[in-house]
Amino acid sequence: MPSIAAFPPAQHLKGVQASLTSERLILRPLAVTDADDLFAMYSRPEAMRFMDTPLHTSPAETRQQIEQRRGGPSTTWTLRVAADGPALGFVEYIGNAGVPGMGYMLHPDHWGNGYMGEAVAAALDYGFDEMGLDRVELWIVAQNTASLRLAERVGFARQGRLRQKYDKDAAGHDKIVYGMRAEQWRTGQMTGDAQAVYGLAPILAVPDVQAAVEFYRDKLGFTISFLYGDPPTHGGIHNGEWTPEGAHFQLSHTDAPLPQRSPVAFYVTTGPDIDGLFARYQAAGVAVEREPADQPWGMREFAIRDCNGYLLRFGTPG
Repeated sequence: MPSIAAFPPAQHLKGVQASLTSERLILRPLAVTDADDLFAMYSRPEAMRFMDTPLHTSPAETRQQIEQRRGGPSTTWTLRVAADGPALGFVEYIGNAGVPGMGYMLHPDHWGNGYMGEAVAAALDYGFDEMGLDRVELWIVAQNTASLRLAERVGFARQGRLRQKYDKDAAGHDKIVYGMRAEQWRTGQMTGDAQAVYGLAPILAVPDVQAAVEFYRDKLGFTISFLYGDPPTHGGIHNGEWTPEGAHFQLSHTDAPLPQRSPVAFYVTTGPDIDGLFARYQAAGVAVEREPADQPWGMREFAIRDCNGYLLRFGTPG
C-alpha cells in the first residue's frame, strides 16, 4: 500500500502514545532504533512517489527525520508482524493546530496484505477512545489510487479537494481530502454537524446585478447559479469543476456609490495553467492589475479587477 503522504493540520497530540495491537500487527511508538528498518522503505522510489521529501540516501538521514518527528507534536507508531521483527512502516497523527490529520506509509514488499488497513483501524480506535479526537482527516494525492481505495475501505468519506506543491516536485498536484468522525467510526453510520460550515460566498454590492453576472460569465468563465427578481436584484455565480468546490460569489443590488477601488480582495486558487488563464482574461479585455509572477510564498499569481472594481487575485502553487 503506497503512502498517503497526508499533511493536513492536526491537534497537538504529544504525550498520549502507547503500544497498540491488531489481529496481526504490533504498533510501537516510533524509536530511533527503527532507522535502519525505515530506511529500507524511505530509499524505495515507489514508496516515496507521493511523499513530500526526496528518497533517503542513508540511514543517518532517516534517523534525523525520526529524531525530528519524535521531538515534534506528532504521534507515530511503527508496525511489525512480530515483536522481534522489523518495522514495516508507520501510521501517525500529525500534530499541528487544526483538524487532526493522519498519515501512513508501508514498505512496498508488504503492499497488498491488508496491513495498513489494520494499522489505521487500530490508530483510529486509540485516537477516538483514548486521545479524545472528534474527527480525523487524510489528504491524499489524487493519483494515489491505492490510498484512495484504502481510505474508503476503512470508512473515510470524501470531503473535498485542494491543490498543493511539494518542494521536490516541478509541478503541483491535487489532493483529495477524506474525513472520519468519531460517531461514524463507532456506529458505522454517516454523521454530520448540525452547525457545520459548508462554504463561504462573499456578497458583492453592485449597481447592476445582471451586468455583473454577465461579466463573470462571459469574461471570467463563471457559471450563473441563480438570479432573483426581474430585473435581478440578487444573484449567485460559481467557477469550479464540481458544485461544492471552487469559487462562489453572490451579487446584490445597491444604489449606494461604490468605492473607486475596493480595499477588499478575493483570492482564487486555480489549476496549473495559470498563464493560460491570464492570457484568456487579457484577450477578453479584463482590467489587469498585475501580470503573472512567482511570489516568495511559493505561489504564481496574477490579479485583475472586475467590472465594478473588485480585486480578484488568482494563484497556483508555483
